[in-house]
Amino acid sequence: MTMTQSNDLTLTALHVLKIKGRASVDEVAASIGGDPGAAAELLSGFADEELVVERTGGRRPGWMLSPAGRARHEELLAEGVDDEAKAEIADAYEGFLALNSTVKEIASRWQAVSDDAGRFELVEEVHEIHEDAVDSLDRAGEVSPRFARYGARLSEALDKVEEDPRFMVSPAVDSYHTVWFEAHEDFLLTLGRTREAEGSI
Repeated sequence: MTMTQSNDLTLTALHVLKIKGRASVDEVAASIGGDPGAAAELLSGFADEELVVERTGGRRPGWMLSPAGRARHEELLAEGVDDEAKAEIADAYEGFLALNSTVKEIASRWQAVSDDAGRFELVEEVHEIHEDAVDSLDRAGEVSPRFARYGARLSEALDKVEEDPRFMVSPAVDSYHTVWFEAHEDFLLTLGRTREAEGSI
């Protein structure tokens, strides 16, 4: 059983708020594959349903889940993911998880280099595992379409990183590491697992 397109879009948007704690309109737009206008309209609708609240002050203004939004997020996670679907997502996750330590290592090394040659080598290492990562996400996306969007976002980040190094690890943009983290969290939440239990902290 798969989720309706409308509910999948809702879950994708609520999910980015869940894992970030607070997200801007641009961050939500990146997660749903839409433009900021569409994201703002979606968030406005969530606000009308009292699923989100907007914080305009402080160092990091943005949108946050309300208690009702957290409950809706949990409800949608369970929708459309019966035992058979969960098994298919778990199988796809194994391929993703096999690459997790490599991505974490590359991200750590990236922050330690500042020369173009060193960064180029790391980008090449990402290219070596990228196709397998997208394949795993696309297989999960056959059950829950939002997973395929992570693959598209990873590709977009990789396309941009040579021109703008922030797209490898910076949390200020929709970087490769940012998208990877969100996808990992989505797998964990969907499957009811934790990083501690699987040793992927």
